[in-house]
Amino acid sequence: MNGVPKGEPVPETRTHMSGPSLFSRWWRGAVPEPRLPRDAEPIRDARWRAANRPRPAVLLSLIALGFVLGLAWLVVSQFQSASSQDAFSVLRAQSDRTQQLDALLVRVLDAESGVRGYLLTEDPLLLRPLHEGRGEVDEALRALRTDARQRGISEQPIDQLEAAINARWARLTHVVTQRSQPPSRVPDHPTGAELTSAIRAQLTEMRAETVKEINSALSHSFDRFAQARGRNLALGLGILVLLALLVIMGLREERLRRSLSDMLHSENERLQRQVAARTAELSDLATYLTNTREAEQERLARELHDELGSLLTAAKLDASWIARKLPADAMVPLKSRFDRLFDTLGQVIALKRKVVANLRPPLLSDLGLMEALRSLAHSGGVGEGDGEVRLHFPAELPSLAPDVSLALYRIAQEALTNARRYAQASEVDIFLQVLDDRLVLEVRDNGVGFEPGKRQSNRHGLVGMAHRAQMLAGELQVCSAPGRGTTIRVSVPREKWC
Repeated sequence: MNGVPKGEPVPETRTHMSGPSLFSRWWRGAVPEPRLPRDAEPIRDARWRAANRPRPAVLLSLIALGFVLGLAWLVVSQFQSASSQDAFSVLRAQSDRTQQLDALLVRVLDAESGVRGYLLTEDPLLLRPLHEGRGEVDEALRALRTDARQRGISEQPIDQLEAAINARWARLTHVVTQRSQPPSRVPDHPTGAELTSAIRAQLTEMRAETVKEINSALSHSFDRFAQARGRNLALGLGILVLLALLVIMGLREERLRRSLSDMLHSENERLQRQVAARTAELSDLATYLTNTREAEQERLARELHDELGSLLTAAKLDASWIARKLPADAMVPLKSRFDRLFDTLGQVIALKRKVVANLRPPLLSDLGLMEALRSLAHSGGVGEGDGEVRLHFPAELPSLAPDVSLALYRIAQEALTNARRYAQASEVDIFLQVLDDRLVLEVRDNGVGFEPGKRQSNRHGLVGMAHRAQMLAGELQVCSAPGRGTTIRVSVPREKWC
């Protein structure tokens, strides 16, 4: 394979045949993804998994479908309940009609039995069904007529039934009234048995029609129950499938979230290690540059002190020798020139000493840190020149390593320079003391102050002081606020300065 050595595993590549849809771009905001370095493979893999997970639109569609199915289930359940209630109402009405038909037949038969018993025993109590049953018969007939009107059917069968019952009731009443007459004198066309048979036939026919309606209603109800059960089963299965899909998607999302969390955690650790390594490299580079600059300043200070100092001293001696060798009358017009020359040479020598002191203070290596700081404090005033630099030093200070003395001197020099140039301070206090096995240098001023948390591009001095403190494994604290002055405090542990 081109570009891949033999025996090397072919790196896995993932290609997308088409870009994301317009909806998915709109959903995700269409934010351009930043380019990643080549060694950030876990992030690429996490992005690929996140890109191939179910879109929010799919999840919303499933939730909406589940809502629709649930709503349909509720509608079907309500419809089924209403249908069942109507069916039960119809069955109840049909059952009441059947009971009324049976009650009519029972009342007619009870009246006939009572009349027969009365004719045999002449007991008037046996006529109670004849006299009291008429009202119940009329009430049952009215109920049948009301039911017929509600169903919208013809009342003719009820009229025929009522006529037959009235005729039978009239014959029974006539028999009771004319009980003393011989049977041959009683009208017998139609006979009572025929009337009773006709009533029984009509009631049986009407009851059969009612039972047929009941069976038809029950069959229809069973069919609707079966259909409703099928619909409920389908809706229930659909809802269960949707719930299963949502659970599966939730588990996938949780698994993906954990995977992404683990990947991001490992990637953060990798980036932290990389940042720590880069920070260490930059710190080493800054330390090297600081040491190189100090060495170069020491070399320049030595050359200025040795070479330029000797040249300026020789020039001053030569000018003095020339002034002594010239005649007095020739010296008169040149005296002002020689005085100016001597003054210029003195200024150049003083400037040379100042430059050498700034490059590498000689008091630091000869007399120690406290004398170097005293010289630094007396090198110039603060504010408009009337300000005061106060020193707060201990009576005795332990011997310090050269690099520690130099770093603390440079920090104090930078802090005092800032107080003189930018802080507009009138008072500066420099503290040097040993507290809790730590050497502490603190520079306070009553200047205008600033906001330490606000980043500015011209605060290289603070960065340099922080790096010098870091070189000594120390801590640098900057406390300041607008209008409240500035306090710079650096502390060095004992193992670095003892």
